Amino acid sequence: MKKILIIILIIFLFENVGNEIYRNNHLFIETSNIVLNGDSNDSAHFKYYENSSHIKNWYEWWYFNIIGKNQSILLYYFTFGNLNGVNSMVGTMAAIFKENETIKSIISYPFINYSLDYKKCNISIGGNRIYEEDGKYFIYYKSKDFELSANIKNEGKSFGGEATKIKKWQWMSWYVAVPFGKANGSISLKGKKYFFSGRAYHDHNWGIAKPYLKWDWGEFNTEKFAIIYGMVMNNGTKGGLYYVNKSNFIFIPYGKIKIFYEKWKMINGYLKPSKIHIYSDDKKINLNIELEKYYMIGFGKPYLFGIMYGKFYNEYINATGFYEHHGLFIK
Repeated sequence: MKKILIIILIIFLFENVGNEIYRNNHLFIETSNIVLNGDSNDSAHFKYYENSSHIKNWYEWWYFNIIGKNQSILLYYFTFGNLNGVNSMVGTMAAIFKENETIKSIISYPFINYSLDYKKCNISIGGNRIYEEDGKYFIYYKSKDFELSANIKNEGKSFGGEATKIKKWQWMSWYVAVPFGKANGSISLKGKKYFFSGRAYHDHNWGIAKPYLKWDWGEFNTEKFAIIYGMVMNNGTKGGLYYVNKSNFIFIPYGKIKIFYEKWKMINGYLKPSKIHIYSDDKKINLNIELEKYYMIGFGKPYLFGIMYGKFYNEYINATGFYEHHGLFIK
């Protein structure tokens, strides 16, 4: 059963809708009369759409990554399907990246205990919890593999949350609660406890959609700003690039910026871009992404870590972060 759940999770998380940044063609959702603002964008959303005729295609997750000096961390807290019935899946997934080693864990089983807060980010699944308090996020995760606790302070301007139409009844929403921030915490692993600090990113994804969309996403940050891009192919390519600092953000839609995959690499049977060029015709944007290392998650799926460098208007960029590639503009 656990293996089946992991397979389903990997299909949803790494072959579907991902971390969406494409919000053209805003869609009014008929099942919801509630307008959410501020921190409520990071709360659970299922009950606002539970009467939808396509609720079996519901998905929602809270994603975090932390980039430290000696290790990086990835966490998902997720719900899929109609939570009022038996055909649903709820759980948590975590991975610790140390050099080229990945220590991963998933907790998901039928009738797992969980609670969802519809006022702010406050999610508990199988005893593992994420919650926000006074603008600061707290994370706790424990499995047979490791125990992890962390706190994250946002340093950038949050944005997003609008619903975006994909095709027919399918739609998605994406809210970047922490475009970049500071993290501190501890990991207990193999009988030893380690303390860490680093940079953090957090977003919240929800919607009703079928799997197997082609999409790309990446986030690169420093202590002063983040550059986040994302594109999806569905009746044309939608998406773009965000520059975010402490007080505001700039969005440049796909079409005004272009993306070109200069180099590819076969990694564990998957073809992934190892060098990407993002640029504008007016030469005000000229950014390069180069693969520095990768980690294995799921059943050998590579998760990419790289460096972004170049120019964004009058600012010279040198940042690191994670990026993903899921069939968009395939070689």
